[in-house]
Amino acid sequence: MKDKALSAVTRRRMFVRGDCLLVAISGGADSVALLHFLCGLRKEWGLELGALHLNHCLRGEESERDEGFVRDLCEEWKVSLTVERADIKEIAGQSGESLEQCGRRLRYAFFEREAGRLSAKVAVGHTASDNAETMLINLTRGTALRGLGGIPPVRGMIIRPLIECSREEIEDYCRGNGLRWVDDSSNQSDDHTRNRVRRYVLPLLSQENPRIIEKLTHLSGVLRADADYLDALARKERERLARPNGSLERAGFLALDPALRGRVLAGVLRGAGIEAEGALIDGMSEIIASGSGSRQLPGGMIFSCAGGAFSLSAVKKERDPAPFSVSFEASALEYGDIEATVFEGKKVILCLKSVKKQKKITKVQKKDLTYCLDYDRMINVVKIRSRLPGDKLRCPDRGCAKTLKNLFQENNTPVQERRRRIVLADDEGVLWVEGLGPDERVAVTDETSRLIEIKVEDVM
Repeated sequence: MKDKALSAVTRRRMFVRGDCLLVAISGGADSVALLHFLCGLRKEWGLELGALHLNHCLRGEESERDEGFVRDLCEEWKVSLTVERADIKEIAGQSGESLEQCGRRLRYAFFEREAGRLSAKVAVGHTASDNAETMLINLTRGTALRGLGGIPPVRGMIIRPLIECSREEIEDYCRGNGLRWVDDSSNQSDDHTRNRVRRYVLPLLSQENPRIIEKLTHLSGVLRADADYLDALARKERERLARPNGSLERAGFLALDPALRGRVLAGVLRGAGIEAEGALIDGMSEIIASGSGSRQLPGGMIFSCAGGAFSLSAVKKERDPAPFSVSFEASALEYGDIEATVFEGKKVILCLKSVKKQKKITKVQKKDLTYCLDYDRMINVVKIRSRLPGDKLRCPDRGCAKTLKNLFQENNTPVQERRRRIVLADDEGVLWVEGLGPDERVAVTDETSRLIEIKVEDVM
C-alpha cells in the first residue's frame, strides 16, 4: 500500500515538501492508514499535519465512540485535531436532503473552511475500491464519460493518496503495522446502494476477474484523461463561439462534433452554478436545433435561443401585486351590478341574472359556466380578494378538494399569472377562482333559478 500511495502522490503532485496537510479521519481503516502513512512522511518531507473529524451524530453511542477513538489516536500520534459536530438527521429534515447528501455537503464545507483558514490541502481516504463502487453506481444510474471516470485523485484542495490502493491492501497495511480502527455498523446495512454494490456486485465481478478493482482503476484513469481532453476542447469552442453580449453563436455550435456540443452546454450551465444534468442539456439542444424557444432552469435562470444565438439569463423577478379584499353583501346584486378594480387595473364585474326555466342551463357550454355561480347557494357576505395560502377548491365532478397551488400546477398556469388570479369567497371558503371556475357547492345546475355572471376585464 505504501508504495502505491507514494507513487500516486508523486505522479500527481498531490503535495510537495513543506506543505500543510489536514487529514479527514473517521476512525475507519482507510483514514487511519492514511494518517499513519502521512505521519511516516512528516519528518522527511517537512509536512505540517493536522486532522479533521466531523461527528454526524447519527449512530448514538457509536458516533461518540468513533470521536473518542479519533481523539485518542491523534493525541498518541501528536497530530492536532479539529472536531466539529452536526446533527445530520435534523439538518437533513430541514433542508429536504437525504442523510447521505446532507452529510457530504457539511463534511466538505467543514474541510473547505479549515483548509482556507490554514492554507492547507485536505487528504481524504478514498480507495480504489471506493472508486470502483462509484463507477458502477454511476453506470447503473446513467452517466456520461466524466461520471464513468469515478472519483478524481485531485480536485481543488482535496487530495486522495490512497485512490490506487484496494480496501484489502489497506487493511493488510493496518494489520501489518499493528494499527487499530473502528468499524461503522451502517456499512453492513443493505439500505444503501453503495453497500449493496460492495457486498454483492463487486464480489460477483471478482469471480469473473479477480483483478477487477485494478482493471477499473486503470479504466477510470483513461476515461478521466479523455474527459479532460474533451472538456479542454469544449472550453476553447465556447470561447470561440462567444459574442460580446455573452450569448453563443448558434450556427457555429451546430457545426461542432456532437461529442463537444453537450460539453459546451455543460460548461454554460456550470458557469451559472447549475448542475449539468443530461435532461437539461438534451432540452437545451432541442431548442437550439429548432432555432428558437426558451426553457426555465434551476436557480432562477432561463435558457433562450433567438436571432441566431443562445444564452442564459436571470429571470426577471416581478413584483408581487399587493393583496386586496373587497367585501359586499350578495343581496346587493339584486339592486345592480357590483364592480371592483383590483391588481392595479383589473376590473371584476358581477351581474345577477334569472334563468329561463324552459331551457336547461347545463346545456350551455361548460366554458361559459366556469364564469357563473348559483346565487341562491352562496352565504350572504362575499369577498373579491387575492389568493391566500391554503385556499382550496372542490372542482365539480372531481370528488375532492385541492389547493389552488396544485390546481394551477396541473393546469400549467405560469407563476406570474397565478399571482394576479382573482378569488371569490364567502364565510364557508372559496366560491370561484379565475381560470379554474366555481366550487362544487355553488356550481350552476339545472335547478339553478338565479345565477351570478362574472366578467373580468384588464383595463391596464
